[in-house]
Amino acid sequence: MKMKMASTMKVTLGLVSALLAVAPLTAASAAVQEDETTAQVRELIGTLHVSGVTADALKGKTIAEMIKSLNDPYTMYFSKNDLSAFQSSLENDFVGMGARLAMDETGLYIDEVFSGSAAEAAGVKADDYIVAVDGTPVDPTSLDSARDRILGDEGTHVTITVQRGNQKLDLDVTRKPFNVSEVTSKSFGNGVGYIAVSDFSSDADEDFAAALGDLQAQGLTSLIIDLRNNPGGLLQTALGIAKQFVPSGTLIHTKDRNGVDDPVAITNGHSLGVPVYVLVNQNSASASEVLSGALQDYGVAEVIGMRSYGKGSVQQIYELNDGGALKVTIEEYLTPKLHKVNKVGITPDQVIDGGAAQLITALHDAGVDDLSVVISKHRVTINGVDVSDSMRLLRRDGAVYAPTRALAALVGSPVSWNEAQRAVELKDGDVVRTISSADADKLILEGGGSYINLAYLAGLYPQLHVSDNADQVTIQAVKGK
Repeated sequence: MKMKMASTMKVTLGLVSALLAVAPLTAASAAVQEDETTAQVRELIGTLHVSGVTADALKGKTIAEMIKSLNDPYTMYFSKNDLSAFQSSLENDFVGMGARLAMDETGLYIDEVFSGSAAEAAGVKADDYIVAVDGTPVDPTSLDSARDRILGDEGTHVTITVQRGNQKLDLDVTRKPFNVSEVTSKSFGNGVGYIAVSDFSSDADEDFAAALGDLQAQGLTSLIIDLRNNPGGLLQTALGIAKQFVPSGTLIHTKDRNGVDDPVAITNGHSLGVPVYVLVNQNSASASEVLSGALQDYGVAEVIGMRSYGKGSVQQIYELNDGGALKVTIEEYLTPKLHKVNKVGITPDQVIDGGAAQLITALHDAGVDDLSVVISKHRVTINGVDVSDSMRLLRRDGAVYAPTRALAALVGSPVSWNEAQRAVELKDGDVVRTISSADADKLILEGGGSYINLAYLAGLYPQLHVSDNADQVTIQAVKGK
């Protein structure tokens, strides 16, 4: 177990999600800070901030004014209480019911119940619809309102009324601490392993190594690493994971306020010896970009997805005499081959838009040719494995339509949009299949995306087989056949 917080500082590269965000210090609250704290903050920024600003240039400013003048969203002051909350967010430690909520056209439902949580102990189950909290009905259109009413301090009680099929149940929940696992692993069969990392907490590299070991024991032949929507975290953790793939070298180059490069070295690592595919998207940031950039530069992984966020800076957290802390940007970082990341991001080797399409592409590349996708109201499985990627279905006049990008990935055809014809184009070798939105029985445009009639597409691609029993739709495909 790594130490959770160094006495003076911790290197972090993460974004803070909206759910866990700690509010920056306001001008009003900064004005009442002790002069000693203000002086400490001024000295730290004037000595360390990557911009090169001097302490003299910050004289006469409050803490909030100093931070605002930097035009740097990642440098911030934490009060003592805010620091504790921030540390907990880095480690995925929370207090409450211990479930993830979601919303659909019916109302608010339980998307996931975390292992060992109060919700699990109370009998809350995935797909339960929440209809009341402490006897008062919830607004089925407001996720935030329900969440705020469910949140509370450790040891307090809340009664959740849920609709489960034809049953209405009152479940008494005693709020308690819970942890959200940052590493999950799955096997898709035929030696194809999958590890998702939701953030780089202090133990994520150890959990990753354990998950990788389990997959290797099952006969690993290829690996998919999912860093999509991972906002980052600790640099040390990214280094620990990189060591599973790179024997030695440079993880990142850094550039401080004086332009000095202090490379972060990879030592005592090893090679995995199987093909590796890394999934990223526009929300993969910071430490996610450190890891994906390094594996891409060393040629040990193929990156699939969309260009990443572009947070190429390093922060350190310094504890202050008032019990709070300053998180300050001290360096910009570059990939091992000196590629810029800040405000640029990591460019995938295969640019694929759409979550399901990205995963399906990676599975095909990893060696899974036969795919069976089962889509129900709240769940998607691929070859019997639950996946986090959604596939929205549309039903029109008895026909079922599915997202174009996911279907194109299933049949292994590159897809593009022809704006002039308002049509989707699927390319199969020298053959281009054009499906026009003017033919509403074949293609529907809705919500910024396109959806193809499944029965029509199955007629074009004999490797595609579709069954629909109303509660769920199954799409089976064999790539290239």
